[in-house]
Amino acid sequence: MKTLAIIGSTGSIGNSALKVYKNHKKKFKLIYLCANSNIAKLSKQIKEFKPQNAFLLDDKKIPKNKNLKLLNKNYALRYKQKKIDYVISGVSGYDSLNINLKLVRISKNLLIANKETIICGSNYFLDYAKKNNCNIIPIDSEHYCLNFFIKNFNIQNLIDEVYLVASGGPFLEKKIRYNENVKNVISHPTWKMGKKISVDSSTFANKILELFEAKILFKLNKNKIKILIEKKSNVHAIIKLKNNLYFPIMHKPNMIIAISNSLNVTNYFKMQLENLKIFFKEPDLKKFPIIKLGYKILRNYNNAGALLFTVINQRLVELYLKGKINYGEISHILVKVFKQKKLINLSRKKLNNLNDINRLIEFGQELKL
Repeated sequence: MKTLAIIGSTGSIGNSALKVYKNHKKKFKLIYLCANSNIAKLSKQIKEFKPQNAFLLDDKKIPKNKNLKLLNKNYALRYKQKKIDYVISGVSGYDSLNINLKLVRISKNLLIANKETIICGSNYFLDYAKKNNCNIIPIDSEHYCLNFFIKNFNIQNLIDEVYLVASGGPFLEKKIRYNENVKNVISHPTWKMGKKISVDSSTFANKILELFEAKILFKLNKNKIKILIEKKSNVHAIIKLKNNLYFPIMHKPNMIIAISNSLNVTNYFKMQLENLKIFFKEPDLKKFPIIKLGYKILRNYNNAGALLFTVINQRLVELYLKGKINYGEISHILVKVFKQKKLINLSRKKLNNLNDINRLIEFGQELKL
């Protein structure tokens, strides 16, 4: 029986992970359930799934209810403990880097859906995981597909180009209003996700983050990673080899597939191939200006530029969700700040250690927008 922990259990990734666990309880011992602050939902999960222990990432939200026993976060994430076979990290945002750095110390395999950690931590994070004998398994659909294909078919040296495939979001075939309301923005046509990632999907910021992540994870040529649109989300990535063979990687648009396969258990989401129609198109760079900016950062700057994009974009999305800026200002401000000379210079900087990373994150947090 393998040991399992689910960090961010009350979010969309956590919910999918618990569905997988529910179908394969005999194969796993559930060591931890962990939420950020949603104590009500975590309490229900504890009653239903009966983990060995549970804890909150937000210490300020720990309840005084004596009937609900939660571990201290620092104790749960202590370095000197027996490694957990599989830890699923569904925490969100760039500020999850520090949590994920702690998780690699207690994990044999870290299943991670947090692209911001890969982008901000970049090679430092991957090297730290390797030092701690932790295998990083990306479970975003695009990166899971690439990771599976590259590792199992040993084709790294044969790859010419990689296409990450987007659905196009809610506005692919609709006019975008500058003051678009939140309900329309987060109405994703094929995926059920949290608010922040849904906003990112609508602007294509999410796909740009995925480009950055793919470059870091798979050491891909920065000029050979592109975006295509397939609005049904049946195809998640396409690998083009140097001999002009193309390999589209397909599966039903459901996170349970990547999580199940990464845990080495079965899933039952077969695709209906009969009469399946798939059409690809390139994204409209004028309609979605964040794509053009993302390509520029990817091809002209170091990982520092990707980090700054990540931090500033998250700030803007949070301001929009709080009603402090209009929807159209997300793209407008993001493109505008990347014209600043100081920011451009910092984007070319090489990040050598965690101090460099944290200082640049702080700059992005304090930059006047």
